[in-house]
Amino acid sequence: MSFFRKFADSSKELTNVRVLAVCAMMLALRVVLGMFANFSLNFIPLPVVKISLTFIPIAISGYLYGPVCAGLIAGLGDILSYLLQPTALGFNPGITICYIIEGIIYGVCLYQTDLKIKNLVIAKVADLALCTLTLNSFVLMVLFFQDVPFWQILLWRAAVLVPFAIIEIAVIRLMKPLLQRVKNIKV
Repeated sequence: MSFFRKFADSSKELTNVRVLAVCAMMLALRVVLGMFANFSLNFIPLPVVKISLTFIPIAISGYLYGPVCAGLIAGLGDILSYLLQPTALGFNPGITICYIIEGIIYGVCLYQTDLKIKNLVIAKVADLALCTLTLNSFVLMVLFFQDVPFWQILLWRAAVLVPFAIIEIAVIRLMKPLLQRVKNIKV
């Protein structure tokens, strides 16, 4: 399926009430995980690495309903998480844009596929390369750590987030039977 066709089909998904209900549940899960399932790693000298489980509802919505739905859930989830529980670092639209791009990546790579390991690896590598390691690191450097070299922030984040990517891929792949059952439910 073509890149642009996935966006068109994904936006059509939003006209279905069942899809809207599931997306609302994924958004609620994203908000709860964004507020309570974040783990900062204190052994790293800079507070720039955070392990989070927010990838789960983003990847699920990307697989089930495509890049438009996943991007909306990722972006709105970040905004609502901050509004419900503000952080000391404050709200940052750059980080929100990174989340939206992450949702789009998962949607483009996983939507209308068989959820093969190859697709998951492509999605995670693209997410790491475009968002998690580069854009997020750059936004954090510009806002909070101007005196720390970009490469140092990038290395600290890569040392933790690249191995965690393997866990993310395994978690999503283990959900395949459940997700296929959800996808095949007829209303």
